[in-house]
Amino acid sequence: MKLAARMIATGLALGFLLPGSAAAQYFGRNKVMYAKFDFKIIQTQHFDVHYYDREEEASLDVARMAERSYAKLARMLSHEFTERKPIVLYASHSEFQQTNLSGGDVDEGTGGFTDYLMHRNVMPLTGAYEDIEHVLTHEMVHQFQFDIWSRGRGPAGVQGIAQVNAPLWWGEGMAEYL
Repeated sequence: MKLAARMIATGLALGFLLPGSAAAQYFGRNKVMYAKFDFKIIQTQHFDVHYYDREEEASLDVARMAERSYAKLARMLSHEFTERKPIVLYASHSEFQQTNLSGGDVDEGTGGFTDYLMHRNVMPLTGAYEDIEHVLTHEMVHQFQFDIWSRGRGPAGVQGIAQVNAPLWWGEGMAEYL
């Protein structure tokens, strides 16, 4: 009996020492970058639009779309940003998937995301302005949500602002509705 108990205890100890999942094996590794992006910035009244040269014309259009969406959302939500929010644009979805601004891998179905800590709106330029404006406005709603939750004091976490754990259906539902 003692031998069996020791074997079980040893097995449990080894189980706790070994990594629990394949995801843990990926932690700390760098994402493969196939291209080097030399970002430039377009500054508008409410946004810093990060882009690279070959998408300058489309990025100027996105900057105008962003200001137009901002005006509509600020009026609807009765809230204004106290500082410019970053918008990071990639020329294609495959280049967007190389971003290191996300917490992990970006899959093929992701049209864009907003970083909770830095309030960054990150998205690819898909070529259809109607789709770009839809994703831009959707992600901007998240920027508003995060800014309201942090009470307009800038990116959450940077100044020790508590995180809000709103239900996914509420956050995504509001973004799609607006």
